[in-house]
This record gives sequence, structure tokens and C-alpha cells, in this order.
Amino acid sequence: MINSIANLATLELVSIQYEITRSLNANTDIRSLCRRYMETCIRRLSVRAAYLYMPTKMTGDLFTPNEMTCNHLGRICMPNVTACYPEQVPEIKDFFTKLLNEPSIDNVITQHVVHHGTYYHLFAFIDHTFFVLERCDIPLPPQVINAITPAVKDLFYVCRASLQHSRVVSEVERRKLAEQQLTFIAFHDELTGLPNRTQVINVLNQQIELCVQHDRHGALIYIDLDHFRDINDSLGHIVGDELLCQVAQRLQQICLKQEMVGRFSGNAFVILCPNQLNLQKDLDLLLLKVHQCFELDYQIDGRRIDVNASIGITYFSSASCDAYTVYLQADLAMSKAKISTGTSSVFYQQDMEKQTRRRYLLDTEMRQALIQNDFFMVAQPQVNQYGEIIGAELLIRWQHAELGFIPPDEFITIAEKTGFIIPLGEWIFEQACLCIQTLQTLPLKMPIKLAINVSAKQFYQAEFIDRISTLISQHHIKVSDIELELTESAMLEDIDLAVSKITALKQIGFELSIDDFGTGYSSLSYLKHLPVDKIKIDRSFVSLIDKRDDSRAIVEATMLIARTFKLELIAEGVETEAEVDTLTAMGCCAFQGYFFHKPMAIKDFFSLLCE
Repeated sequence: MINSIANLATLELVSIQYEITRSLNANTDIRSLCRRYMETCIRRLSVRAAYLYMPTKMTGDLFTPNEMTCNHLGRICMPNVTACYPEQVPEIKDFFTKLLNEPSIDNVITQHVVHHGTYYHLFAFIDHTFFVLERCDIPLPPQVINAITPAVKDLFYVCRASLQHSRVVSEVERRKLAEQQLTFIAFHDELTGLPNRTQVINVLNQQIELCVQHDRHGALIYIDLDHFRDINDSLGHIVGDELLCQVAQRLQQICLKQEMVGRFSGNAFVILCPNQLNLQKDLDLLLLKVHQCFELDYQIDGRRIDVNASIGITYFSSASCDAYTVYLQADLAMSKAKISTGTSSVFYQQDMEKQTRRRYLLDTEMRQALIQNDFFMVAQPQVNQYGEIIGAELLIRWQHAELGFIPPDEFITIAEKTGFIIPLGEWIFEQACLCIQTLQTLPLKMPIKLAINVSAKQFYQAEFIDRISTLISQHHIKVSDIELELTESAMLEDIDLAVSKITALKQIGFELSIDDFGTGYSSLSYLKHLPVDKIKIDRSFVSLIDKRDDSRAIVEATMLIARTFKLELIAEGVETEAEVDTLTAMGCCAFQGYFFHKPMAIKDFFSLLCE
């Protein structure tokens, strides 16, 4: 009779095992599988309850805090509520503890425990997993235990397979979500959520290809907020960021589904109008709406902010070279719009083509020039009140083989826009290191410090300090021999980051000066936060200082600031004897300008020092 019962129970468990396996393939969760199994045990073997214990390190977050035991095991039981859990029975707890402290077993270990008239049948598997059957009155016969042991073992393997399956599914979903997030970050602006420059350029190139296929044309609208830096400086970056978000929302609201709004850079937005049959009609209506976006003030933290924008528009068609060329055309048209007051828009015209081509050509040629060492440095000496050379500013020059002399303001502006200023600035810094190496071999009467300009993009680059420190080490020169010149406007882009970077540079040993001082209206309020060493009076104030009272007043105020903060002072752009006399009488002791020395070849500068 007992054998018959065991056989029936085994058949039933094997049958339910098959059902569990099928459920596993249907992605049924492990908790449902186990409870179905336990329910069969309770019904067919006349047990009161069944329990499965699994290590939480294997199951992850499968268990709730109420299902956790003191041995870092998670518990699944049937029925859900019971008066006493098996792990609370001393003998069972000892059984669990003993096996948990031993290496994982390969076979099934069984044990029989009686506690207060309740019979517990314990099964221990590999990976420290336990299965417990609870029965009243009489225990299960040994034949039944032997018969169900293989089926109970199968339960464990199904559970482990289910967990592995769940982990694989979770990992795949996690990676898929991570890839989606990375893709979104790569192609969208973090602040506004709009498509970023990379995404706009990609879509624009696709639209140009469609123009070729369908013989149509589209348009690119470039929108640049006027005087946005002033808003950041006076009201703070939080207000500036909120303004950008509100502008983005207004632009999105006025655009149709097929039109794409993107944030191209800090305060520049673009609207891409794809190739369509009624482009001119739709574009005229869209431009009207864009202008309306800036007619009403923006409300931020109770403030009313009036914002104007300069708008450049260009068409693209099958004749367009690429997205970058189209962008340059729109950017050039926007620059023309900057000349006007208020919100204004300018269409790109063919007579602007020459300028665009030159910018595009210079951008390409500039990169080649750096590879071929076509750039060169010149030095403009700096002197004290006795005419003695105390230092020099190193300046980059470019003599193109075909185009002739390229003004620094022209190619540096293009380098700033395209990001090429980063490798170009690094080259300039290395040339300064080479010059200092030569200076160290000359019989100088006094130490000579060389100053170089650092662009805002280069300064705010994350690895800027590490890269220039590496160059200093490679050339074995003293950090104190190089002076870094930063424009006032560059430092005010992010005052907190600027302070931290300048502090780090000072700790290394660099000296820093503010170039073009006085050209930004926030100079006085921020100067006390910037740990710089020197102020360079901008040449716009030095020019005709002997004849203009307003220039004289500004220079006097600058000198007072320098004395107050114990900063060195140098006047640049000094061109006449009258300017020198006026500055000297006011207390200025250092000068740079054509009156003393023009920028000269490096070898001539070295010869001058030796004389």
C-alpha cells in the first residue's frame, strides 16, 4: 500500500514538474512555480505546509524584507501565513547553520526533525538551498521520502534555471535601456532635451540627400539669442538655463511635425525645415511665428526678461555640398542680422558666398597648416619704465603660401567656432616651452617671463591642466617662466569653475593675468574672487589717454583696483610718447606696444635680449 502511495505521489510530482517546465518556457515567475509545486505536495502527500529556502545572493531582489531570514536566506512558503517557520525551530536552525558553513554539496541531504508533535522533513541541495515539508501526527514513510527526493531535486534545478533566465532577461533589458539612454544623451541636449548639434547635422545631411533624389529644397533657420552672456552674468546661470528652456518650448510649439528644432550651442537654436512642395509659403509663416516668440517677455522667478534674437536663414538643395557648409551659410547670415537692433532676420545671399568659402577654406587649410608646421610665433617685448625688457607676449602668425598673411583675428575666430582652437592652443603652449628652453641658455641680466593667450574653450576643457603640466615636464622648464593670459569675458563664462581652475594652476606655479581688462561690465564685482597676478589694461583705454578724460578715468580706476588687490599692472597697445608720459605720470610702470617694440621673429627677440 505504501509503495502504491509513493508511486502515485512520484507520478503526480513528475507530472507537475512537467507542468512547471512548460510554465518556465512561458516566462512564469519563480514564485508561481514554487507555490504550484508546494500546493501539489500539500494535496497529494497530506502535509500541512511546504517551504523553499534560497540564498539571497543567488536570487537578487526576489524576496521581500518579511521573507528574509537571519541566515541570509529568502523563504517561499505555502500557505503564506504560518504560526512557526521551520528556521525558528532550534534543531532545524542548527541544520541550516551547519550546512551553510560548509562547502556546497553535490547530492541531496535529508533529515527528519520532530518538534512539539510536528514532523519536518528537510532536503538540502547544492548552492545551500533547502526544501522543508511540515506534517502533523505521523511522519512521511521513508519509501515516500526516497521516492519524492529526485522530484524535489528537480524543483531546485527548475528554480535555478528560472532565476538564470530572469537574470539574462533583466540584464538584456538593462543593457537595452542603458544603450537607449546613451543614444539619447549622444544626440540630445541635456538641458532642453532638444536634438543637439550632432543630431541636427546628421538629419541635415539626410535631407540634402533627399533633395538630390526628389529635386526639392529645404531651409535652415539659425537663431542666436542676443546678449545672453549679460543675462548669465547679471542674473545667474540658473535664470539663464530656465530662459533657454522656455525659448526651446516656444520654438517647439510653433513648429509643425515635420520641422525639427535643435539646440546647436550655448544660446543658439536651429529649425530645420525639410524639403517640401510649399517651402516658401510655410517658411514665411514660420519666420513670422519665430519673431513672435521674442515679442513677449519671458517670466522667470517673478522677473520680466526681454530677449531679442538674431536670425539667419539659408536654403539647401541638391547643389549643397554638405551640412557643415549649410550651417556656415546660416551662421554668416545670422552674423549679418547681429548688426541690426531688436529681433531681426537675414537671408543668406550669394554675395556672402565668398566669405563663406574663405571661412571653409581657412578651416581646412588651418588643420593642414598645423600638420605642416606652417604656423609660427612672434614675440612682442614688454618693458619697464626704464625701457628694460622684462618679458614678452608670444603671438601666433600664419603666412599662407597662396592666400598670403592671414590676420590672427580671422583664423582664431574660425578656430574658436570649430573647436580647432584646442589643438592649436596646445601647439602654442609647446612653442612657448621651446622658447623658454632657449632662454635658459642665454646670459640674461634679469629673468624673462613669456606670456601666451589661452582661449576659453581650451581653459574650460576638463584635461587642460593635465595636458599643459605634461608638456612642462617633457620640456624640463620652470612653470613660473610662463604666464597664462585669460580674457575677462572667458573667465566670467563660469566664475565658479574659473576660480577652481585658476586656483589649481596657481598651486602648480603658473602666473595668470587678465587680458583686455575693463571690456566686461562685471569686472569689479568678480575680480575679488579671481586669484590672478596681473591686469593688462586694454589698448582701447590706452589709446589717446592723453586727450580723452573718460579713458584717463577708467585707467586711474584700474590702477586703484590693482593697488587694492596687490596686482601687477601693464598697459598694452602703447603707441605714442604722449601716452607713455601720461601713463608714467599716473603710476604705470610696465608697457607693451609699438612705441617700444613691434612683434618680432623669435630669433630677433633673442638677439635683442643678448644686446
